[in-house]
Amino acid sequence: MSFKTKDERKKSKSIEKKLKNKDNKMFDLEKINNLEDLKLAKNQFSNSKELLTLMQELKQADKEKKREIGKKIQDLKNKAEDFFEEARKKITNLEIEKQLQNEFIDFAIPVQRNDFIHPVNLVAMRFREWLLMNGYIELDYSEIENDKYNFENLNIPSSHPAREMQDSLYLNENELLRTHNTGISARALEKFANNEFSQFAIGKVYRNDEEDKTHTHQFTQLDLVSVGNVSFASLIYTIKEMLSYVFEQDIQIRLRPSYFPFTEPSVEIDIFFKNKW
Repeated sequence: MSFKTKDERKKSKSIEKKLKNKDNKMFDLEKINNLEDLKLAKNQFSNSKELLTLMQELKQADKEKKREIGKKIQDLKNKAEDFFEEARKKITNLEIEKQLQNEFIDFAIPVQRNDFIHPVNLVAMRFREWLLMNGYIELDYSEIENDKYNFENLNIPSSHPAREMQDSLYLNENELLRTHNTGISARALEKFANNEFSQFAIGKVYRNDEEDKTHTHQFTQLDLVSVGNVSFASLIYTIKEMLSYVFEQDIQIRLRPSYFPFTEPSVEIDIFFKNKW
């Protein structure tokens, strides 16, 4: 059985009182408004004279109280650390919210783009511009065409050898991916029968060809028709002026007789480039 002196009992009560006051004072940290304040308060708490004094006085406490006071001091420190961590998270979230409120992204501001128009699309755009400026109307139709407009109405019946010139991609017995845009012109001739008109179609066409430097399974084709007071000279003028507009320079052309089952007469066009045809 142990007995405490009057001084020991007085010191023990003093320590317990200080612990209680210290514990209550911790909640003043709610007034901390930023991370710098929190960091300073954390350092002040860990190195405070009061806490260090308590630790020193703990050494002088009676044996019966040392374990109890030591546990209270450790609980206090743990509670302080938990509070500091919670306060840090709250302050961090508040700063993030403040930053988000201050940041404003105007999606209407134009952004400089690094992309560009594909050369094929650029050439198609230039052809389209010239034709529309010169009175042509543009027509289009599905890339899935039927046999009638892709072949039959263009003087290419099933027995015609010209069908072998276009190895086609059939979807079923009567439908295929269009091998040219002339089927659209055939539809225009039906639609505007007995009327003068100028029409063009530009778009993707498909062939069952092996890929090489001059062949591909899909390419872009321009097809146009003029009905009215036109002649072969009109065709030459149209081709030359249109190509000169597309390439933005004066273009020299020449015509070579050729065979196409749906036009008579038929020619192909050569362009003079780098001193050769």
